[in-house]
Amino acid sequence: MDDMSFANYILSEKRLSEKIRIICYFKRKHDCFFDNTVIFKTEICRMFLEYAKLNLDTNLILTACLLYACKKTVLAYNLDKVRTYAEEGAKYLSTLGFDDRFCRICLGVNRYKHQKKREKESDILELIDNFGMLLDRDDRRAFTPEEALFILENENLLDKENQYLQIFKEFVVMAENSEMLSIDTTKIITKWQKKINVLPKYDYIHGMIAQIEYRTEARRIYIESKKIEKDKDGYKTNKNKINAERRMKQELARQLEDGHKFSELLDNENIS
Repeated sequence: MDDMSFANYILSEKRLSEKIRIICYFKRKHDCFFDNTVIFKTEICRMFLEYAKLNLDTNLILTACLLYACKKTVLAYNLDKVRTYAEEGAKYLSTLGFDDRFCRICLGVNRYKHQKKREKESDILELIDNFGMLLDRDDRRAFTPEEALFILENENLLDKENQYLQIFKEFVVMAENSEMLSIDTTKIITKWQKKINVLPKYDYIHGMIAQIEYRTEARRIYIESKKIEKDKDGYKTNKNKINAERRMKQELARQLEDGHKFSELLDNENIS
């Protein structure tokens, strides 16, 4: 990297796969937390940003997603560390050349540290981090995307304002219900969840391979979803059909909790 800071080096690399390789190399020489949970969450983040098409810096957000947990402990049940790792990570990232705003974004992944000004990108990291409920843990099973979404909205973010929650719900419903677009292969997020959960957490080499395989499959499903055959009335009717299906997905997102009975899950502890 010569005289270039780590921050400038990884931010200048736009390819997500190469960013992950850089961090894998960096981890070998520095005390930096990184495992397949980070790869899983970052890929979910990439999918969400591709779906939402927000007017935000995607490169910045994906880099933050890879690094916000850099001081997370391998002991997931250390509650003191859970409350402080984001703050410790933000301080550490500042020593690597990241500016104050980037560090505030990473700090805002949870609400343990009060911030006078909360960055909007932090709301995205908060959603992605909470969606880690899809990963297996020693003390509980992995939740399904529907269960995780219900808990995210009704417990973890209850009484909290997250400006991207609604569109994130729509994204999850879309990804898990591709049959609405006449596609045989469904449950895109569940496929990614299963690929990661069968791997040891620290086998991030195979995690990277699984990410590439998964992204290839997800991309194929996406392309197929755009190839809805035109009927005899032509493109206009086909476009109306797509719009109708989009409205159906949005309505399903709003009514997701009505169609699932997960209230008993709210009694569980330590589910985030």
